[in-house]
Amino acid sequence: MTRKFKKKIRKKRGTRTVGYGRVGQHRKKGQRAGAGKTTQWKKSKKSLYYKQKKLGFPDPDWRMGKKGFKRPQKINRIEKVNAINVKDLEFKLDKFIENNIAEKSGEIYSIDLSKMNVQKLIGKGEISKKVNISVNKASERAVKKIEAAGGKVVLLEK
Repeated sequence: MTRKFKKKIRKKRGTRTVGYGRVGQHRKKGQRAGAGKTTQWKKSKKSLYYKQKKLGFPDPDWRMGKKGFKRPQKINRIEKVNAINVKDLEFKLDKFIENNIAEKSGEIYSIDLSKMNVQKLIGKGEISKKVNISVNKASERAVKKIEAAGGKVVLLEK
């Protein structure tokens, strides 16, 4: 049987949305990002990503996709050990005296590293000044270098 009038869709062909409102409506899953694990979700979420990044959410280094992992809490180190090298100690002795962290009597400097929240003394570098140091832990090499320069290391007990 023939029609007396043309179908409405014939009028809509050639228009951008073909009568379905905004672009991209009335399609099946193939045209949007899909629903599985292997979908290209970045394709459909790109404008949202740029908008969020411009606002600084959740942080400035935020990127799409996976970014590292979090180690289990029991593996993470509970206490961080702050350490200082022998060469840094000699370099900063004058600053320590200005800030009343160290004391100087004659040629001998005396310093308590636990006041500075330093738990360990490490033996990298050289030292030429006589220094008496009290610290929680010290490497053997650091102790030898300080004793060779004429100072001494006192290990504090917890």
